Amino acid sequence: MSGGGCTRLPEEKPPASLTPGATQDGRDATHQPREPAWASLALLAAIGVFLYVVRSILPPFVIAAVLAYLFGPVVGWMEKHGRMRRAVAALIFLLAVLGPITALVWLVEPTLVRETNELATDAPNIINNLLVEVFGSDRIEFLGQTLDARTASIYFQRGLLDALGSPPGAIRAAAVVVELLLGSFLTLVLLVYFLVNPKPFGAMALRLIPAERRSEWAHLGRQVHLVLGRYVRGLAFLVALMSTVTWLGLALIFHLPYAVPIAVTTGFLEIIPFLGPVAAGTIAAAVALSHGGIQLTLWIAVFYLVLRQLEDQLVMPLVIGRVVELHPAVAIFAVLSGTALWGVLGALLGIPAAAAIKVAFEHFRPA
Repeated sequence: MSGGGCTRLPEEKPPASLTPGATQDGRDATHQPREPAWASLALLAAIGVFLYVVRSILPPFVIAAVLAYLFGPVVGWMEKHGRMRRAVAALIFLLAVLGPITALVWLVEPTLVRETNELATDAPNIINNLLVEVFGSDRIEFLGQTLDARTASIYFQRGLLDALGSPPGAIRAAAVVVELLLGSFLTLVLLVYFLVNPKPFGAMALRLIPAERRSEWAHLGRQVHLVLGRYVRGLAFLVALMSTVTWLGLALIFHLPYAVPIAVTTGFLEIIPFLGPVAAGTIAAAVALSHGGIQLTLWIAVFYLVLRQLEDQLVMPLVIGRVVELHPAVAIFAVLSGTALWGVLGALLGIPAAAAIKVAFEHFRPA
């Protein structure tokens, strides 16, 4: 100090952390990259790649998740109105549902297996009779080659029997049966877990989303839940209804052979837009042509046409409504894409996945 004065210290700037919109090194925080979002996207991409790599083990998990999605609301209603623990409600529900289903499978399974084997054995005759009725001969000239349906079918059956009769083929067939039994048991165990405690999966998925976006994604999840819930339940009802009505018509009215496998196939083919019903009608018509002639074939075709119109005009609007509203081309592409990825399971999940993507697109689409 000199001259009785005081030296004025330079003013200290407030810490950068106290300055709105700035970081401690002075940079504007509004221009910082949102690392949590990128980290979440990278994690989701890694999970998607991992699931694709292990896709061969996913069917029990996916089937159990779909069944839990289908039956979850019923278990929740029982838990709420019955004033019981969810585990107890899930156990009562499974016992009440699995009992009748097991009895139904036990009753239908012998007929289904027997008629399916008979249909496979009779396939050469059906193909031969179909070609004779359509082309006037069981031989077709195509690109300079003569195609004989009966010979080709016999060779195919003989090759299949030889493959299954050989030790490696028998081992593969036994391995498939064991794998199916283990997969069914695992599906049942997973279904119990999913029904008893489904909430952690949604909470875990939300934790992958940045905190500031979780409410928005939770709202989107509720929208997707409404769409998929109604679609999955409606589709399950539709498959059961079409299989039952088709069996009643084919077996009791037209007395068509192999009515059970044809009816079950018809029910599941209803999942595939346009192509599925056409394929189902073609199968039934081919069997009718082989065993009943032109007149029975025409009646079967009329039956399938009327059944399809009733489904489109009455059942679909009431059961599923316009909750999905996918363009037919998009729906067919979704089914074929799912089939290419996961086979039959992918075909079942193709349209629900496309519907979920559509809901998400409409949610994030700019106004």
